[in-house]
Amino acid sequence: MTQTTNKNDERAYPSAFYAAAGVGDLAYQQLRRLPEVADKLRDKAAEFADRAASTSAPQWKAKANEYGALATSKAAELTAKVDPVVIRDSIVTGTQQAAEKAAKFYDTLVTRGEQAFAQQPAESEPAAAQAPAEDVPPAAKPAAKRTTPKAK
Repeated sequence: MTQTTNKNDERAYPSAFYAAAGVGDLAYQQLRRLPEVADKLRDKAAEFADRAASTSAPQWKAKANEYGALATSKAAELTAKVDPVVIRDSIVTGTQQAAEKAAKFYDTLVTRGEQAFAQQPAESEPAAAQAPAEDVPPAAKPAAKRTTPKAK
């Protein structure tokens, strides 16, 4: 990928390194929100289970058949309106916009990685300053490697 920023001379590492650090920081933030999202989904699942229990199966089947017929008629109607030139132009425009967004997102990740890397405590700081936050569970220890005897 090409770098769109002029900070290249000021960086200690390549922009891909900072982008990877930015991805890690972004993933870390999303993982911290995971318990909250799980609670919301659990509540939503209970709500749907209650609604499903109070509704009879024939009603669901009738609605499904009704929507299926409607979808079939709409699909036939829309198929007649397809214009390949418009579709091709739309794809080209969409691809260009996606490439621009991807470049901007990459630059955002690089910036985020630089900031996350800059926020890390220096190795000369006391160990207490490097301790993880209390609300973050400790990482699971990797399983011991099993050694297999060499074949003779």
